[in-house]
Amino acid sequence: MHPVDANQQEQDAEGGGGRRRSRLQLVLPARPLLSGFSVAIGVLLAIALAATIAGISTVLISIFLGMFLALGLDPAVRAFERRGMSRAAGVTVVAIVFLGVVTVILLVLVPATVRQIAAAVESAPETLAAMQQSDWYLTLEANLGVDLSAAVADSIHSLTTLSSFLAISGGVLKAGFGIVGAVSSFVMVVVLTLYFVSSLQSIKGAFANLVPLYRRARFSELLDQITQSVGGVVAGGVTLSAINASVVLLIQLVVGSSVPAVMAIVAFFVTLVPMIGSLIFLVIGGVVTLLVSPTAALVFVIAYLVYIQVEAYVVTPRIMGKAAAVPGVLVIIGAMVGATLLGLLGALVAIPLTASILIIIREVWIPRQNRQTEPPEHGELTPSG
Repeated sequence: MHPVDANQQEQDAEGGGGRRRSRLQLVLPARPLLSGFSVAIGVLLAIALAATIAGISTVLISIFLGMFLALGLDPAVRAFERRGMSRAAGVTVVAIVFLGVVTVILLVLVPATVRQIAAAVESAPETLAAMQQSDWYLTLEANLGVDLSAAVADSIHSLTTLSSFLAISGGVLKAGFGIVGAVSSFVMVVVLTLYFVSSLQSIKGAFANLVPLYRRARFSELLDQITQSVGGVVAGGVTLSAINASVVLLIQLVVGSSVPAVMAIVAFFVTLVPMIGSLIFLVIGGVVTLLVSPTAALVFVIAYLVYIQVEAYVVTPRIMGKAAAVPGVLVIIGAMVGATLLGLLGALVAIPLTASILIIIREVWIPRQNRQTEPPEHGELTPSG
């Protein structure tokens, strides 16, 4: 073999070995023990952080809900400012009205709801007996070929056994602690809402100071648009739900329901979820009103369907205006994703968050894309170029 060919083969072999070693160094770290230890510490820190967030989730939800409500009250403060009132005076008026509404809920609505629930529980046997003797119940039982009365009696008997009683007692104890926690969370949300309303401008200024000076004006303008949009969505949604609850209360009183206030409260919270909330409550209200009579349930369903149409085509456009310029399909998708992640709270905040994302896309991303009128150079596409 020629000496030059031999040297060339040796160099190729050394080059191949060097390439194999470089590939091996890319796969295996230089210090595997130290790297493994660092990865283990990172995993433990991530688990600890997740456990900490889960432990303070109630506090985080209270803070988030307080800011959410504060953004909903901010349009009222801005309305007072447009009428020549200072922001401090507007915040004071809004805070007084907010505390008044909270006081009415605690002193009037909650006791009435408790009384109606207690009365419904006391009259449950009579209501059940009357329902079992009604014509539609007997017809349904005959068509199904099942002794529904025996099935209901067995269910009631199973609930009154000792084991069920002990299980219910444990649940009641947990529910008691849950009520205490809910009361404390409610007080915290009220206090945080008042604080966020009074200091919303300073909070936005603090966020703006975190941005470089040359971007601060644009960031502040975008933040104002987002807060106004979110505030409009929240305020409009609460107003629509309050009107919906009033209509439900009136219909329930007309059909002779024993729990009209309870149904109105349920309607308020369910219909906070836009578009699909009213349809969900239509089913809930129809089933509950069926305990009164089939005629009452039919009257409720027809009247509530009429109101849903009026709300969709008359009430909502007047109240919401351009605050919730979000496509309907995004409303449904956002509500479903939010409900899956955080339940009712997630479904409530999904629409304002979707509106905020759309504002960022419309005001930041699309103008940036429109400024790119020419394709990039070939050298910009390849880092080695």
